[in-house]
Amino acid sequence: MSERRRLSPENRRDQLLDVARDIVEADGVGACTVDAVSYQAGVTPQLVHKYFGTRSSLLQELFCREDDRYQDVVRVALADANDFEDIVRVFVTANFDQLSSATAIGQLRVVPEVAAIRDERRQAGGRSAERVLVRALAAEHPATPEATEFVLRLGSAASIEASNVAAQRPDRDRDRDIERTVRFILAGIRELVS
Repeated sequence: MSERRRLSPENRRDQLLDVARDIVEADGVGACTVDAVSYQAGVTPQLVHKYFGTRSSLLQELFCREDDRYQDVVRVALADANDFEDIVRVFVTANFDQLSSATAIGQLRVVPEVAAIRDERRQAGGRSAERVLVRALAAEHPATPEATEFVLRLGSAASIEASNVAAQRPDRDRDRDIERTVRFILAGIRELVS
């Protein structure tokens, strides 16, 4: 008989969230149940309930953790950006990643139990992203505040729509679609602010 390793509460929580993420990515959100997580983790369903209460709470915590991790990746990418084009590429790539059905965060974003948390986090994060984009756009293409807002809204809409198209067609070349979207947004910005 193998001896089970006792994990600290923090490590156990992470382990259960890792298992839940793996289930979502492999089999979809519907397959991520308390029983499935407990089975894959080799623990009892009661232990999963002890940490998360309900399946909804588990999915919400998984979304928050994955979103935090993803925001860290975006922050690093922004810190490495050399110019406005790089910044636009970071945000376009973020939209593609957020809408991808291949990732847990992409699948969780459409789950009703996650909607309120997702919207709250997006609203807070959206303001931060907007500030980064406004500063970068103003440095690259000085324009009136009205023109800047208009350009950013159009660029964001183009990026989101291109991401939606890519999410519906997994056979598409993701990197090519990202580059085409970046070029489209940059061309539009040059046209609108000139």
